[in-house]
Amino acid sequence: MIRILPFLRRVAQSLSFLFLLYLVIKTAFPLEIKIPVDLYLRLDPFIAIISTLTHKGLIERMLPAFGVLLLVMIFGNFFCGWFCPMGAVIDFFDRILFREKKRTKPFDDQPLRRFRFGLFIFSVIAGLMAFQVMYLLDPISLITRTLIIAFYPPAIYVFNHLLPQVQSLLPKNPFIVSSIPLPVFKVNLFIFLFFIAILVLGVVRRRFWCRYLCPLGTLFSVFSRFRFLKRSVTDECTSCQKCVKECPVGAIPEKAPQTYRHPDCISCFNCLECPPRAVSFGWERPGWKTESRVNLSRRYVVGSIAFGCFSALMIKTNPLQSESGLKNNRLIRPPGALPEAEFVAVCTGCGECLKVCPNNGLQSTFLEAGLAGLYTPRLIPRIGYCEEFCNFCGRVCPTEAIRPLSVEEKRLIQIGVAHIDKTRCIAWDTDKICLVCNEQCSYHAIVGDEKKRPIVKEEKCTGCGICENKCPVDGESAIIVYSSGVQKKLKPENSNNNKSS
Repeated sequence: MIRILPFLRRVAQSLSFLFLLYLVIKTAFPLEIKIPVDLYLRLDPFIAIISTLTHKGLIERMLPAFGVLLLVMIFGNFFCGWFCPMGAVIDFFDRILFREKKRTKPFDDQPLRRFRFGLFIFSVIAGLMAFQVMYLLDPISLITRTLIIAFYPPAIYVFNHLLPQVQSLLPKNPFIVSSIPLPVFKVNLFIFLFFIAILVLGVVRRRFWCRYLCPLGTLFSVFSRFRFLKRSVTDECTSCQKCVKECPVGAIPEKAPQTYRHPDCISCFNCLECPPRAVSFGWERPGWKTESRVNLSRRYVVGSIAFGCFSALMIKTNPLQSESGLKNNRLIRPPGALPEAEFVAVCTGCGECLKVCPNNGLQSTFLEAGLAGLYTPRLIPRIGYCEEFCNFCGRVCPTEAIRPLSVEEKRLIQIGVAHIDKTRCIAWDTDKICLVCNEQCSYHAIVGDEKKRPIVKEEKCTGCGICENKCPVDGESAIIVYSSGVQKKLKPENSNNNKSS
């Protein structure tokens, strides 16, 4: 039973990653899956706590995450060792590509362990002031965003190019698989390089990211201090160092393997493969004290808090972020998005809404919304428009940064207004007849004048962007959607008809 536990852990890790991959693939129009595609994000206590504080209220979708935190207080940090898909990927690369080299001298990681908590304090303080750097580092948000933006498009590209060759080998097969539209995302290279950098850190230490940088792991470490399931070592221990070498997070000190830092333990049970069978796990009373505690001086804690506050204030006073600064009138948020300041404080940048958007119109921001809005979604109509009868972005958002709206409510939300550049419009500039934008607009927001030149009726325009997307002018469209600043609800068309009658 002892020897099979590491095997079972690897199986659980593999199944967990494959299940996340399955949910990512199923995050697509028309969203027929009954399981919440954002399940892993809903189980993330770090996102749950921070989004609750910034949202100033409990988010119903995030309640399961507090159940995970309760289990961690009982069993210890089992999530990182058994179910975290990011941890599974890091373990795989550590074992296959980045096997840790033998060290001639002991590695003192006290400064890195102290930096871990300093980074955690900085992230929380900055996050509470609407600079959500922790969402960039959260492992569930990070791995979801990476799979959707960095890996999914290349996979579709390879699939579409291999499909004709496969079908040519099976010409009589009645089952015909069609190609999939290739999605494009603007910040895919940046996200990919960041992900690779995390994996390469495994050259320095096994699970370097998990040990010293991961905010979710740090949160679990804090709550694991209260754990009931603990490791114990009998007098039969020979100090052979096997448990020290097998521990993936360095929770067992080299000088005293009979002890261990129980908050850092991820319950992998590798240490049970002890030659003299001196190691076991059992139920004990919880205690706050631990071996080899991190020395967090008052000055270090105050410095981390001050640095977090100052960084957030720097972001808030930046021209891209401040109320008095320049506004990006092309920053079009999805229908149902919270007001901008609250939106960037709650959105995790996970990419779920990007994946489910049927027309690939939602894209991650880079600096268009300032540093506080990094990776948050925006609509780029020239790439894809907002589908009229689609409300899936609000259905897959774990923190309700995009509010879940019915299709009827969503169709009345104005996210922007279209404006015609008469110097580029074919109908206005050349006097030729062009009715593309008029024909495409299902909201009847574009009409023609006496010469059949398009005119936008702003009171009916929702800013969906289909006119900009379908405009036949090369390069920049002749009709451009600009953000309306604050999303507002339009009056139903039938109510206008009733008033006129």
